Amino acid sequence: MKIFTIATNTFVEVIRQPIFFIVLGCGLFLILLSPYFTLFALMENNKIVKDMGLATVLLTGLFLSAFSSSSVIYQEIENKTILTIISKPVARWSFILGKYIGIMFSLFLAQYILSLVFIHIIRTEISEAAYSKSDYPVILGYLFATIFSLLMGAFWNFFYQRPFISSAVLSALAIFTLTFLGLCLIGPKWELQPFFTNLDSSVLLASLLVFLATSLLTAFALACSTRLSSFPTMALCLLVFLAGLFSDYLLGRHIEISSFARFLYAIIPNLQIYWVMDAILEERKIPITYIVLTGIYTFVFIVGILSLAMALFQEKETE
Repeated sequence: MKIFTIATNTFVEVIRQPIFFIVLGCGLFLILLSPYFTLFALMENNKIVKDMGLATVLLTGLFLSAFSSSSVIYQEIENKTILTIISKPVARWSFILGKYIGIMFSLFLAQYILSLVFIHIIRTEISEAAYSKSDYPVILGYLFATIFSLLMGAFWNFFYQRPFISSAVLSALAIFTLTFLGLCLIGPKWELQPFFTNLDSSVLLASLLVFLATSLLTAFALACSTRLSSFPTMALCLLVFLAGLFSDYLLGRHIEISSFARFLYAIIPNLQIYWVMDAILEERKIPITYIVLTGIYTFVFIVGILSLAMALFQEKETE
Protein backbone atom coordinates (compact mmCIF):
# COMPACT_ATOMS: atom_id res chain seq x y z
CA MET A 1 0.00 0.00 0.00
CA LYS A 2 2.85 2.41 0.84
CA ILE A 3 4.56 1.58 -2.45
CA PHE A 4 1.31 2.24 -4.31
CA THR A 5 0.88 5.60 -2.56
CA ILE A 6 4.45 6.64 -3.37
CA ALA A 7 4.00 5.51 -7.00
CA THR A 8 0.74 7.46 -7.37
CA ASN A 9 2.21 10.64 -5.90
CA THR A 10 5.30 10.27 -8.10
CA PHE A 11 3.18 9.81 -11.22
CA VAL A 12 1.21 12.98 -10.48
CA GLU A 13 4.41 14.87 -9.65
CA VAL A 14 6.11 13.86 -12.91
CA ILE A 15 3.23 14.75 -15.25
CA ARG A 16 2.94 18.16 -13.59
CA GLN A 17 6.47 19.10 -14.59
CA PRO A 18 6.88 21.57 -17.47
CA ILE A 19 9.78 19.50 -18.87
CA PHE A 20 7.44 16.50 -19.24
CA PHE A 21 4.96 18.65 -21.15
CA ILE A 22 7.65 20.20 -23.38
CA VAL A 23 9.45 16.95 -24.25
CA LEU A 24 6.17 15.16 -24.97
CA GLY A 25 5.02 18.03 -27.19
CA CYS A 26 8.31 18.10 -29.11
CA GLY A 27 8.18 14.35 -29.65
CA LEU A 28 4.59 14.57 -30.85
CA PHE A 29 5.29 17.23 -33.46
CA LEU A 30 8.48 15.53 -34.66
CA ILE A 31 6.48 12.39 -35.43
CA LEU A 32 3.65 14.34 -37.08
CA LEU A 33 6.08 16.25 -39.28
CA SER A 34 8.39 13.31 -40.04
CA PRO A 35 6.92 12.67 -43.55
CA TYR A 36 7.93 16.18 -44.57
CA PHE A 37 11.56 15.59 -43.61
CA THR A 38 11.69 13.14 -46.52
CA LEU A 39 11.52 16.12 -48.89
CA PHE A 40 15.28 16.36 -48.34
CA ALA A 41 15.91 12.66 -48.97
CA LEU A 42 16.64 11.06 -52.31
CA MET A 43 15.33 7.57 -51.51
CA GLU A 44 14.14 5.22 -48.78
CA ASN A 45 11.58 7.76 -47.60
CA ASN A 46 9.46 5.21 -45.75
CA LYS A 47 12.52 3.92 -43.91
CA ILE A 48 13.36 7.47 -42.80
CA VAL A 49 9.85 8.07 -41.47
CA LYS A 50 9.78 4.78 -39.56
CA ASP A 51 13.31 5.17 -38.19
CA MET A 52 12.66 8.75 -37.16
CA GLY A 53 9.33 7.95 -35.54
CA LEU A 54 10.58 5.03 -33.47
CA ALA A 55 13.79 6.87 -32.55
CA THR A 56 11.68 9.82 -31.37
CA VAL A 57 9.67 7.54 -29.09
CA LEU A 58 12.90 6.06 -27.68
CA LEU A 59 14.73 9.36 -27.18
CA THR A 60 11.66 10.98 -25.64
CA GLY A 61 11.63 8.19 -23.08
CA LEU A 62 15.37 8.62 -22.47
CA PHE A 63 15.11 12.36 -21.77
CA LEU A 64 11.99 12.00 -19.64
CA SER A 65 13.50 9.18 -17.58
CA ALA A 66 16.62 11.20 -16.76
CA PHE A 67 14.90 14.47 -15.88
CA SER A 68 11.98 12.82 -14.07
CA SER A 69 14.27 10.64 -11.96
CA SER A 70 16.35 13.64 -10.95
CA SER A 71 13.31 15.69 -9.99
CA VAL A 72 11.71 13.02 -7.82
CA ILE A 73 14.90 11.79 -6.12
CA TYR A 74 17.84 14.18 -6.19
CA GLN A 75 15.87 17.41 -5.79
CA GLU A 76 13.92 15.93 -2.88
CA ILE A 77 17.21 15.01 -1.21
CA GLU A 78 18.67 18.48 -1.81
CA ASN A 79 15.50 20.27 -0.64
CA LYS A 80 15.23 17.96 2.41
CA THR A 81 11.59 17.23 1.53
CA ILE A 82 12.51 13.56 1.51
CA LEU A 83 12.84 13.69 5.31
CA THR A 84 9.08 13.98 5.67
CA ILE A 85 8.74 10.63 3.90
CA ILE A 86 11.55 8.50 5.29
CA SER A 87 10.92 9.81 8.82
CA LYS A 88 7.69 7.83 8.64
CA PRO A 89 7.75 4.02 8.79
CA VAL A 90 8.68 3.75 5.11
CA ALA A 91 11.57 1.51 4.12
CA ARG A 92 14.06 3.10 1.78
CA TRP A 93 13.81 0.20 -0.66
CA SER A 94 10.04 0.68 -0.91
CA PHE A 95 10.61 4.39 -1.51
CA ILE A 96 12.90 3.65 -4.47
CA LEU A 97 10.56 0.99 -5.86
CA GLY A 98 7.53 3.27 -5.54
CA LYS A 99 9.38 6.10 -7.29
CA TYR A 100 10.39 3.78 -10.12
CA ILE A 101 6.85 2.49 -10.64
CA GLY A 102 5.46 6.03 -10.63
CA ILE A 103 8.00 7.22 -13.20
CA MET A 104 7.29 4.21 -15.40
CA PHE A 105 3.56 4.93 -15.37
CA SER A 106 4.25 8.48 -16.56
CA LEU A 107 6.64 7.26 -19.26
CA PHE A 108 4.12 4.66 -20.39
CA LEU A 109 1.55 7.44 -20.78
CA ALA A 110 3.95 9.53 -22.89
CA GLN A 111 5.11 6.65 -25.08
CA TYR A 112 1.55 5.38 -25.46
CA ILE A 113 0.44 8.73 -26.91
CA LEU A 114 3.48 8.95 -29.20
CA SER A 115 3.03 5.36 -30.38
CA LEU A 116 -0.60 5.99 -31.34
CA VAL A 117 0.48 8.85 -33.59
CA PHE A 118 3.45 6.89 -34.96
CA ILE A 119 1.29 3.90 -35.94
CA HIS A 120 -0.99 6.14 -37.98
CA ILE A 121 1.63 8.41 -39.51
CA ILE A 122 3.32 5.49 -41.32
CA ARG A 123 0.15 4.01 -42.84
CA THR A 124 0.66 5.92 -46.12
CA GLU A 125 3.56 5.07 -48.42
CA ILE A 126 5.73 8.17 -48.77
CA SER A 127 6.84 9.15 -52.26
CA GLU A 128 9.63 11.53 -53.21
CA ALA A 129 7.08 14.36 -52.98
CA ALA A 130 5.78 13.81 -49.46
CA TYR A 131 3.22 16.57 -49.78
CA SER A 132 1.51 14.76 -52.67
CA LYS A 133 0.41 11.87 -50.43
CA SER A 134 -0.04 13.59 -47.09
CA ASP A 135 -2.44 11.79 -44.79
CA TYR A 136 -4.45 14.86 -43.86
CA PRO A 137 -7.00 13.01 -41.68
CA VAL A 138 -4.14 11.81 -39.47
CA ILE A 139 -2.29 15.13 -39.36
CA LEU A 140 -5.40 17.25 -38.78
CA GLY A 141 -6.92 14.69 -36.42
CA TYR A 142 -3.96 14.64 -34.07
CA LEU A 143 -3.46 18.40 -34.31
CA PHE A 144 -7.08 18.80 -33.25
CA ALA A 145 -6.52 16.27 -30.45
CA THR A 146 -3.52 18.29 -29.25
CA ILE A 147 -5.43 21.57 -29.27
CA PHE A 148 -8.46 20.02 -27.59
CA SER A 149 -6.23 18.52 -24.88
CA LEU A 150 -4.77 21.97 -24.20
CA LEU A 151 -8.25 23.48 -24.03
CA MET A 152 -9.35 20.78 -21.59
CA GLY A 153 -6.29 21.53 -19.46
CA ALA A 154 -7.24 25.22 -19.45
CA PHE A 155 -10.85 24.31 -18.58
CA TRP A 156 -9.88 22.22 -15.55
CA ASN A 157 -7.38 24.84 -14.46
CA PHE A 158 -9.77 27.81 -14.77
CA PHE A 159 -12.94 26.29 -13.34
CA TYR A 160 -11.56 23.74 -10.87
CA GLN A 161 -8.08 25.16 -10.06
CA ARG A 162 -6.35 21.96 -11.10
CA PRO A 163 -2.79 22.11 -12.49
CA PHE A 164 -2.88 22.92 -16.20
CA ILE A 165 -0.09 20.60 -17.34
CA SER A 166 -1.26 17.42 -15.62
CA SER A 167 -4.87 18.14 -16.63
CA ALA A 168 -3.85 18.57 -20.27
CA VAL A 169 -1.72 15.40 -20.24
CA LEU A 170 -4.44 13.26 -18.66
CA SER A 171 -7.01 14.71 -21.06
CA ALA A 172 -4.68 13.81 -23.94
CA LEU A 173 -4.69 10.19 -22.79
CA ALA A 174 -8.42 9.91 -23.46
CA ILE A 175 -8.59 12.29 -26.43
CA PHE A 176 -5.73 10.68 -28.35
CA THR A 177 -7.16 7.22 -27.74
CA LEU A 178 -10.54 8.28 -29.15
CA THR A 179 -8.81 10.02 -32.07
CA PHE A 180 -6.82 6.86 -32.81
CA LEU A 181 -9.98 4.73 -32.83
CA GLY A 182 -11.77 7.22 -35.05
CA LEU A 183 -8.92 7.45 -37.55
CA CYS A 184 -8.85 3.65 -37.80
CA LEU A 185 -12.18 4.03 -39.63
CA ILE A 186 -11.14 6.94 -41.88
CA GLY A 187 -8.82 6.52 -44.86
CA PRO A 188 -6.18 8.96 -46.15
CA LYS A 189 -8.75 10.46 -48.57
CA TRP A 190 -11.44 10.88 -45.89
CA GLU A 191 -13.21 7.69 -47.01
CA LEU A 192 -14.67 5.17 -44.59
CA GLN A 193 -12.65 1.97 -44.34
CA PRO A 194 -12.63 -1.28 -42.34
CA PHE A 195 -11.18 -0.91 -38.87
CA PHE A 196 -7.34 -1.07 -38.64
CA THR A 197 -6.83 -0.96 -42.43
CA ASN A 198 -3.24 -0.25 -43.60
CA LEU A 199 -1.89 -0.28 -40.05
CA ASP A 200 1.27 -2.27 -39.37
CA SER A 201 0.71 -4.39 -36.26
CA SER A 202 4.44 -5.16 -36.04
CA VAL A 203 4.98 -1.53 -35.06
CA LEU A 204 3.07 -2.28 -31.86
CA LEU A 205 5.68 -4.89 -30.96
CA ALA A 206 8.49 -2.50 -31.89
CA SER A 207 6.96 0.14 -29.61
CA LEU A 208 6.70 -2.42 -26.81
CA LEU A 209 10.40 -3.25 -27.17
CA VAL A 210 11.24 0.45 -27.07
CA PHE A 211 9.24 0.75 -23.85
CA LEU A 212 11.26 -2.14 -22.38
CA ALA A 213 14.46 -0.31 -23.31
CA THR A 214 13.13 2.84 -21.67
CA SER A 215 12.23 0.94 -18.50
CA LEU A 216 15.82 -0.30 -18.26
CA LEU A 217 17.28 3.17 -18.82
CA THR A 218 14.87 4.60 -16.23
CA ALA A 219 16.19 2.19 -13.61
CA PHE A 220 19.73 3.37 -14.40
CA ALA A 221 18.65 7.04 -14.27
CA LEU A 222 17.02 6.43 -10.90
CA ALA A 223 20.22 4.87 -9.55
CA CYS A 224 22.24 7.86 -10.77
CA SER A 225 19.74 10.30 -9.27
CA THR A 226 20.42 9.03 -5.76
CA ARG A 227 23.78 10.83 -6.01
CA LEU A 228 23.72 13.13 -9.06
CA SER A 229 21.68 16.07 -10.36
CA SER A 230 19.84 16.25 -13.69
CA PHE A 231 22.63 17.00 -16.15
CA PRO A 232 25.22 14.49 -14.87
CA THR A 233 22.43 11.92 -14.81
CA MET A 234 21.49 12.81 -18.38
CA ALA A 235 25.12 12.57 -19.47
CA LEU A 236 25.57 9.12 -17.90
CA CYS A 237 22.28 7.92 -19.41
CA LEU A 238 23.43 9.04 -22.85
CA LEU A 239 26.76 7.29 -22.30
CA VAL A 240 25.06 4.02 -21.34
CA PHE A 241 22.60 4.46 -24.21
CA LEU A 242 25.39 4.80 -26.78
CA ALA A 243 27.47 2.04 -25.18
CA GLY A 244 24.45 -0.26 -25.24
CA LEU A 245 23.72 0.45 -28.89
CA PHE A 246 27.29 -0.27 -29.97
CA SER A 247 28.23 -2.97 -27.46
CA ASP A 248 28.06 -5.70 -30.10
CA TYR A 249 30.43 -3.80 -32.37
CA LEU A 250 32.81 -2.52 -29.68
CA LEU A 251 32.87 -5.50 -27.32
CA GLY A 252 31.07 -8.46 -28.87
CA ARG A 253 33.89 -9.38 -31.23
CA HIS A 254 36.46 -9.32 -28.42
CA ILE A 255 34.71 -11.39 -25.74
CA GLU A 256 36.46 -14.62 -26.72
CA ILE A 257 39.94 -13.17 -26.34
CA SER A 258 39.55 -10.65 -23.52
CA SER A 259 38.06 -11.32 -20.09
CA PHE A 260 37.72 -7.57 -19.50
CA ALA A 261 35.71 -7.17 -22.71
CA ARG A 262 33.60 -10.13 -21.65
CA PHE A 263 32.95 -8.47 -18.27
CA LEU A 264 31.95 -5.15 -19.85
CA TYR A 265 29.76 -6.92 -22.39
CA ALA A 266 27.95 -8.67 -19.54
CA ILE A 267 27.24 -5.59 -17.41
CA ILE A 268 26.38 -3.17 -20.24
CA PRO A 269 22.81 -3.76 -21.48
CA ASN A 270 22.71 -4.60 -25.17
CA LEU A 271 20.19 -2.03 -26.42
CA GLN A 272 20.48 -3.24 -30.00
CA ILE A 273 18.11 -6.12 -29.19
CA TYR A 274 15.30 -3.61 -28.66
CA TRP A 275 15.67 -2.10 -32.13
CA VAL A 276 13.79 -4.25 -34.65
CA MET A 277 13.12 -1.68 -37.36
CA ASP A 278 15.22 -3.62 -39.88
CA ALA A 279 12.95 -6.63 -39.41
CA ILE A 280 9.87 -4.44 -39.91
CA LEU A 281 11.24 -2.88 -43.10
CA GLU A 282 12.06 -6.34 -44.46
CA GLU A 283 8.54 -7.48 -43.46
CA ARG A 284 9.91 -10.22 -41.24
CA LYS A 285 7.68 -11.40 -38.42
CA ILE A 286 8.78 -10.63 -34.87
CA PRO A 287 8.28 -13.84 -32.83
CA ILE A 288 6.45 -13.57 -29.53
CA THR A 289 9.19 -15.71 -28.01
CA TYR A 290 11.66 -12.94 -28.89
CA ILE A 291 9.52 -10.42 -27.00
CA VAL A 292 9.28 -12.74 -23.99
CA LEU A 293 13.03 -13.45 -23.87
CA THR A 294 13.80 -9.75 -24.25
CA GLY A 295 11.37 -9.03 -21.43
CA ILE A 296 13.16 -11.52 -19.17
CA TYR A 297 16.54 -10.01 -20.11
CA THR A 298 15.19 -6.56 -19.26
CA PHE A 299 13.68 -7.71 -15.96
CA VAL A 300 16.99 -9.20 -14.81
CA PHE A 301 18.83 -5.96 -15.56
CA ILE A 302 16.15 -3.84 -13.89
CA VAL A 303 16.29 -5.94 -10.72
CA GLY A 304 20.07 -5.62 -10.63
CA ILE A 305 20.09 -1.86 -11.27
CA LEU A 306 17.30 -1.14 -8.78
CA SER A 307 19.16 -3.21 -6.19
CA LEU A 308 22.17 -0.97 -6.77
CA ALA A 309 19.94 2.12 -6.49
CA MET A 310 18.53 0.86 -3.19
CA ALA A 311 22.03 0.20 -1.86
CA LEU A 312 23.21 3.69 -2.89
CA PHE A 313 20.15 5.31 -1.37
CA GLN A 314 20.47 3.27 1.82
CA GLU A 315 23.93 4.75 2.37
CA LYS A 316 22.91 8.26 1.35
CA GLU A 317 22.95 10.87 4.09
CA THR A 318 19.76 12.92 3.89
CA GLU A 319 20.13 15.02 7.00
